[in-house]
Amino acid sequence: MPSKIGIHGIRPNRIGAFIEKVVAAGAHVATVKSVDDLGWLAHVKQVSPETVTVGRVNRVVDIPLAGDLRKEVREALEQVLPQWEANRESVDYWEVINEMDPPSVDGHRKLAEAMFHFMDLAEAEGFKLALFSYSMGVPEWEEMEAIVETGVFARAKQGGHIFALHEYGNPINVWFGDPIPPRPPHPERGPLACRYRWWYDEFLTPRDEVIPLVISEAGTALGIKELGLTPRQWVDQIVWYDERLREDPYVIGCHLFTVGPVHPWFHFDYEDALDLLAERIIALKDEPNPIREVEGGEGPEKPDVPLKPRTPYERHYLLLPPGAGWEWVEACRGYWEKFRVTIGGSADDAGWGPGLKARIVTAVNPQRWPTDLREFLNAHYPGSTYDPIRAETPQKLKAILDRRVEEDKRLG
Repeated sequence: MPSKIGIHGIRPNRIGAFIEKVVAAGAHVATVKSVDDLGWLAHVKQVSPETVTVGRVNRVVDIPLAGDLRKEVREALEQVLPQWEANRESVDYWEVINEMDPPSVDGHRKLAEAMFHFMDLAEAEGFKLALFSYSMGVPEWEEMEAIVETGVFARAKQGGHIFALHEYGNPINVWFGDPIPPRPPHPERGPLACRYRWWYDEFLTPRDEVIPLVISEAGTALGIKELGLTPRQWVDQIVWYDERLREDPYVIGCHLFTVGPVHPWFHFDYEDALDLLAERIIALKDEPNPIREVEGGEGPEKPDVPLKPRTPYERHYLLLPPGAGWEWVEACRGYWEKFRVTIGGSADDAGWGPGLKARIVTAVNPQRWPTDLREFLNAHYPGSTYDPIRAETPQKLKAILDRRVEEDKRLG
């Protein structure tokens, strides 16, 4: 779709007429989102089947992340499933939380673990999700790293789910090109607008874990009326943002916040700008999208790294599966104390090691990975010794590893 402009609506107001105008001109609106008042999305799908629809039920905004994550997720979903079911045919993806920002790296890791449970339970009911829905400027770099390392995006790719983020700014391109600590500046990204590119360029593309993205809230961080902008001045900012989104094929579109507002969002209402937005979408209907060439960060030049170790040694990597939390790491304590293995969650890291005398990959619960791990290692890191373990709980994993330690002691 040439334009990535989409609509966020709380009440439908003139959204239906806007969709019809665009479709009558031979185009379509990339994506539309509704909150709570979901019934009007059926009309959107009827008029414009190509439009991707996203829904959110405001009854659930966050979850505690304080105990049994699967139980917390199940309780949250039980509150919204009736409305999901009632709108099954008209909503493509469901947001499950809104703008959670746990207070630590471990909190974001737990949130990623909760997403595994959300996906499992939603798939059992036949629904697809828009994951995370982080607010503008969230999360920080080290939190991104921890989230990605859980394998949550590989799992989402396997299940056909998408990623959701929020991006705002006054103006919308404020600080574009500035860094997010500790990364250096980059001319095609920013800490607010196009912050999503830090995720995709640095993590998801290199890991082959790209999933579709919606910016499920977007626009100016103050409302069009608060800023004293004319509809044309506001749309000019949106056009700048749209040009950036069009460069990234994985972006479905953005949901401009908001039409049909309720208290306290009235000053965000941009209904007077809908005709100008329609003109923009229609004008681009036959224009090909420019594709941005993706490059990594522009950090300081790194010294050459030898492809062989300083001295040959044997490497034993204990590979934990996507979604494994600290309780799984703790289960490996005795095994690590005995064998000093490397414990981690990256299959590439586990298999890598040119010039080593031996590479042993003990893979815990390999069935949790989206591809066959044995085939993956044989294809990309031939020569690895593959050692699978299946354990339903951290306690069972500890028992298996403790038996291996005792067996080693008996053999002397």
